[in-house]
Amino acid sequence: MELIRIEEGRREYLVPISSIRTNSPNKSDEAFFNSYQEINRDLSILMLRAHQDIHSIDNIKICEPLCGIGVRSCRYTQEINNSNLYRNDLNPKALAIFQQNISLLPQKSRKSIQLFNMEANQFLQYLNQKNEIFNFIDIDPYGSPIPFVQNAIKILNLKGLIALTATDLANLAGIYPKALYAKYGLSRFDTRVGNIHEIAARALIAGIQRIALIHNQTLIPILTFYHRHFIRVFFIRYRGVKRILAETGFIIQCKKCQTIYSSIIGKINACPGCNSADNYSLGPVYLGLLHDVNYITKILNDPHLPNLGTQYLLKKLIKRIEEEIRISIPWSFDIPKITDQINTRLQPITHLMDLLKDKGYNCSRTHFSGASIKTTAPLSEIITILYEYNLK
Repeated sequence: MELIRIEEGRREYLVPISSIRTNSPNKSDEAFFNSYQEINRDLSILMLRAHQDIHSIDNIKICEPLCGIGVRSCRYTQEINNSNLYRNDLNPKALAIFQQNISLLPQKSRKSIQLFNMEANQFLQYLNQKNEIFNFIDIDPYGSPIPFVQNAIKILNLKGLIALTATDLANLAGIYPKALYAKYGLSRFDTRVGNIHEIAARALIAGIQRIALIHNQTLIPILTFYHRHFIRVFFIRYRGVKRILAETGFIIQCKKCQTIYSSIIGKINACPGCNSADNYSLGPVYLGLLHDVNYITKILNDPHLPNLGTQYLLKKLIKRIEEEIRISIPWSFDIPKITDQINTRLQPITHLMDLLKDKGYNCSRTHFSGASIKTTAPLSEIITILYEYNLK
């Protein structure tokens, strides 16, 4: 297998040359490295550094059950202070490359890595049997993270951090409804309600939380990040279930007056605008906050941020997320979708936001889409402004 040296986090690593120009593995690949996921790895470094600082963790114990060729793992040893890493992958050829990457590290860093060759869930079960407990678990599969959640939370300490990535966005976006229900538990789905990528993120969170709830555990999202072909969510683990049950439910759009509203599980709410019960709906999804402002602030102020290869794009997206936090409604308005539905021209998003602000509504951009906004304005107000723009 031909290898090439690449640079990430200001260090060099060996990766298969066949992986450089693609973001998905082929059956013929002996080992795979996703170069397009550099922003994912950069963000993970920053989040873990923030978590270590916020919770005053001196020696941090990290588990990565799907480590591949180990670029992410090697970066943790170099960019996270006092880290102890348990790394695993089923593919022996990937682990052989990992061993070469380990050999490029300083001697002290090499000693902090323990390497295993097992199926991921067997590895997590093995660690549970050994009573190993971790501050951070990183699950970054190709596809859905759902199969690994149950075994992962059993070895995560209280207030520990777990990061899970999903790349099966076709399922989460409702293209395959049976798969969406089987993996994430959504029984209702309508693409007319909100921005599809935020809906997908909330569906992913609810699916992950549902598994934790079975074990009387709560996973609270502290950062939810969408980019290109993946969604990555960072959670903190707590005991109990009441908070999540109060933040899980349905996003609903009234067929009569177009008002969008939400309803938690166990409640049947009529439209607050016209009291109609005739609606489109989707769910159950997570309705709570997607981000924690403390982590966002830490990331943006981290002196390590300028060292990262995706620093400019990452900073832009995190600042968009910082805007999102100001408006807590669990949906975004997809403006191009609305203009298509009412057959009007699309006006500049900034102009639309200015007009809404002039009428006293709060507005923000969202990192889920450059053409979507969050606003306290009702859909009817947005439609009125779009119609007025169309008449000019």
